Amino acid sequence: MDKYPHLLIFSLIKTIEMDRKRLTELTINDLLENEVWEYWMADNIEYVRASDKTAITEDSNTTYIVATDFVFKNRSKHLGFCSPQEAGSLDQIQPVIISRKGQIEFYKENDWTEDEVNNALSSFGLDRQNVFPIVYTTRIKCNREVFTGTLTDFNENK
Repeated sequence: MDKYPHLLIFSLIKTIEMDRKRLTELTINDLLENEVWEYWMADNIEYVRASDKTAITEDSNTTYIVATDFVFKNRSKHLGFCSPQEAGSLDQIQPVIISRKGQIEFYKENDWTEDEVNNALSSFGLDRQNVFPIVYTTRIKCNREVFTGTLTDFNENK
């Protein structure tokens, strides 16, 4: 029996804390290194941790986000992530593109203000007509299929 079990517990907690990062800190390099990330929320903060999974299923108790390719109407390509496990509505999929200016979400619970739309579009240096529709495709399979969808505007998908 370990003489100092509290040290082992402290070590495990430190390892978990070192492996995790806030979702808002996830970068393109992170997604290129690991295409699947475990997702959870604690104290109203969203966290992720790299996963060694190469495919996911919707019957998992763990929520995942996965590297996702986005292609704009003007054919420019972008990398981001989504959560295809419960792929039904946009609020479950939560598509996000990572740009040089940060993460750009395409779904919010409330309606987008004109300023929010303009800020998001300015992150790409494009107008709405060059951005939408956006086709997105996951880089890994969920339930043995690559997940794909189309964003027709902010808060709207097909």
